[in-house]
Amino acid sequence: MEKIILTDVDGVLLDWETAFYEWMKNKGYDAKNEGVYNMEAVFEMRQDKTKALIKEFNNSAWMGYLQPLRDARSGVAKLVEAGYTFYAITSISLDPNTKKLRQRNLDNVFGKDVFTKLVCLDTGADKDDALEEYKDSGLFWIEDKTMNANLGARLGLKSIIITHKHNSNDNELDSSIKRAGKWTEIVDIVVNC
Repeated sequence: MEKIILTDVDGVLLDWETAFYEWMKNKGYDAKNEGVYNMEAVFEMRQDKTKALIKEFNNSAWMGYLQPLRDARSGVAKLVEAGYTFYAITSISLDPNTKKLRQRNLDNVFGKDVFTKLVCLDTGADKDDALEEYKDSGLFWIEDKTMNANLGARLGLKSIIITHKHNSNDNELDSSIKRAGKWTEIVDIVVNC
């Protein structure tokens, strides 16, 4: 059986948040409530305006240059050494050029042929249909958004949630989901399963 790990990208593999804060600062917006998931709360602005800015950012050249999150590079490398490949499912944009930038960024950070499948959904889109394809497969699903981690657990995936300030005290998290602050912990969970 092929060893595949399903994973989100932003907030799991790549540090989208730091780059977005920097991009917003360049546009004259300061973060007022850091560590919150909803960017309208972070920047204290209307949801429609925030969504438009996120969409603009996600379709910018910045998507080719995001930095790895924490120890993601070494963690992914250890899992590749153990024979795993990765399928990325990300709610970034439907723009084909954004998809090319995302793939290039992943290849540059983690190496070519590590992410053998990249599914790009619309900005902020739900992942229900994308994950349905893997229902009851028992594959690992790595995510940072509680709702999507719970979705994976309901679909019979082995969900792991990357701990961030925005999800660290979330009591809505399914009890079957394992938490990991760093990729070294993910590696331990995966190889010891």
